[in-house]
Amino acid sequence: MVYPTLFGFLKGVVNFRSRERSQEIAKTQQADHVYVRGNIVNRGPCPGLNALANQGYLPRDGKDISVAQVETALMAGLHMSSTLASTLAHALRPICRADGTFDLYDMRKHNVVEHDRSFTRLDFRQGDNYTFQPAMFQALLDDAEGGPITIQTLAKTYVRRKKECKRSGTPSLSLNLWGVNLIQTVSFYHTAAMDPLTKETMTTFYVEERFPDAILQNPKKRTLFGLIWDTAVLLTHIVFKT
Repeated sequence: MVYPTLFGFLKGVVNFRSRERSQEIAKTQQADHVYVRGNIVNRGPCPGLNALANQGYLPRDGKDISVAQVETALMAGLHMSSTLASTLAHALRPICRADGTFDLYDMRKHNVVEHDRSFTRLDFRQGDNYTFQPAMFQALLDDAEGGPITIQTLAKTYVRRKKECKRSGTPSLSLNLWGVNLIQTVSFYHTAAMDPLTKETMTTFYVEERFPDAILQNPKKRTLFGLIWDTAVLLTHIVFKT
């Protein structure tokens, strides 16, 4: 007679969920990922999630998205580790409805995930916290002085935006959103995993809201530790080198 142990039971559950998740990732990877720009009416201020919808990793209409779908999309499309994908996806729970889903439009809700000091969007008090601003994007590129985007140039942009927001009377960020702001500053840099991160790649992502093939086809694993490390390096530049 064989008696299942608690450890054995948990191991079986983990293995089952792991196989299930692998199947979901494979299914997502095999879907049609032709780029089709979605209507801004059904999009939010996050270019990353907008791009995943534009390329079919998330529902193309940007509606009724679950946290699990986001997690799968991050792993299938952007080669994120399960830990990083889960951490980022679960940050969206506060905007989910009772049925556990959200629309990209819901990302516009202020001071939940979206917050002031964006590099490419206006502050909430300015009346439009979700529309891409070409002049702000150009200022981001100008901070690199003709070179590639690096953590050092992103630190320069971070400090500049902080000063601009202070001068315009934008309220200070809460401690939690300050941390989110730091992480989001290096999030695309980490996800791109490219050296150098060029103006052309930045333009494809921010202007077209599309992930270039060079990112989608790069199998390098993006990890939570790597994102935290990049954030720590950013903070070092902000405090000591700008």
